[in-house]
Amino acid sequence: MAQVNYGGRVTDDKDVRLINAMLKKYFCAEIMQDGYKFSTLDTYYAPPEGSLEDTLNYISGLPLDEDPEVFGLHSNANMTFESNLVKSFVDTILLMQPRVSGGKASQTPEQIVQAKAKEFLEILPELIDVNKAHATTFAEQSPGIKVSLGVFIGQETERFNRLLATVKKNLDDLINAIKGTVVMS
Repeated sequence: MAQVNYGGRVTDDKDVRLINAMLKKYFCAEIMQDGYKFSTLDTYYAPPEGSLEDTLNYISGLPLDEDPEVFGLHSNANMTFESNLVKSFVDTILLMQPRVSGGKASQTPEQIVQAKAKEFLEILPELIDVNKAHATTFAEQSPGIKVSLGVFIGQETERFNRLLATVKKNLDDLINAIKGTVVMS
């Protein structure tokens, strides 16, 4: 019996419509033909019939970050997302700047941002070590196939650790940029 893991929640009829539209590419008769592509990108195709090991090798070769085209979006969607993220980041920094001027003892905007960045670095948790998970979390249903929960937790842990590492690096870069030891774009 095949299982489909979905990381979000289906909350209304529009979610159902979206999921049905996306799944039509994957659950169709054409998928049984060699060379069937899920998108115009050469990376995403139905692997040819073969052993379980061949299929697992194909899956492990897929990129960790999906191209927006796979979901029917233009590749500029990444640029828009990243631009909005940078704008939000800059707006947040600007909101942290003091609105009133003080005497000698008041801090400069750079000192305030640097202190906040250091404060955030101190409270951020360490990367999650999946080796400390309960033994049944990543158990195998059958040889080479993990339980659904293990697959989901493994993917989310990997994403969280990547996010956490990026946040820590950006905070370090921000502190160093304020010091003038690195250039921040």
